[in-house]
Amino acid sequence: MQEGLYEVHFHSVHGAGTGVIYAINGRLRGGNSAFAFLGNYQNKGDSTTVKVSTRRYNPDPALKSLFGLDGVTLALNGSVNGEVVDFEGTALQLPGVSFKASLIRISD
Repeated sequence: MQEGLYEVHFHSVHGAGTGVIYAINGRLRGGNSAFAFLGNYQNKGDSTTVKVSTRRYNPDPALKSLFGLDGVTLALNGSVNGEVVDFEGTALQLPGVSFKASLIRISD
């Protein structure tokens, strides 16, 4: 996974969402209209492991959480394919719920 700004598209059985995330020096920072995304990543050849937490900052009830919680920590494994990184994993708080995300690089 290269450093830079990514658009992120994610989904689980509970719904889908989008946002942006910036990767730099092993750290991830980003968000969408309701949640901040904070975490870390580690590259291992063509794969990447991620641990990222979500935290609600916008109390608007119309903006639903994908997991029904105002904050979760995701453990994800990803594979790099050019400018796209595809991830799969689960939320530590809901281990039986599969989560998938695709990050598409926007810029440095």
